[in-house]
Amino acid sequence: MSALTTIGSRSPEGGDRRLVVLWVVTAGAVVLHNFEEWLFDLTGWVAVRPGFPGRALHGDQDQFAVSLAIVTVAVFVLAAAAVAIRPRWSGEALVYVAYAIVFNGASHVLLSILTQSLMPGVITGVLILLPVGALTIFVQPAPRWSISGVTMTIIASVGIAAGALGLASVITG
Repeated sequence: MSALTTIGSRSPEGGDRRLVVLWVVTAGAVVLHNFEEWLFDLTGWVAVRPGFPGRALHGDQDQFAVSLAIVTVAVFVLAAAAVAIRPRWSGEALVYVAYAIVFNGASHVLLSILTQSLMPGVITGVLILLPVGALTIFVQPAPRWSISGVTMTIIASVGIAAGALGLASVITG
């Protein structure tokens, strides 16, 4: 059976393998995307755009690098726990992460269009985050969406990013 067939398999025996592959690919996508944001100086790009929060939001390049590392480690810890322990929440959490990376990739595209410049992260956003997120959303069973679930997903996503930036400012300050 091919890897794609296995990934797209909705059968119980293919489910564990599919989850492992999708978690690994998702974590890898986050690493590549975060590396692009750092390599092409997202903090500098934001800082020179009128109307963007600039350095107040992202800090300097060193702080941003630390925050990217924190977010990357958080995703790896989540993926490692999901793969090693195989908790019941693994599949749903993966779909929530998939929606977050689709939103992230789409936001890079939108901001690149609005500013008429390539925002650091747009390349991996288009080539990696959007396809990986869409594939995951397509092949995984839909989570049980509720107002509280959506709210908690948004709070967790924003909280992880803000917490990473705050912690980075303390570490590098």
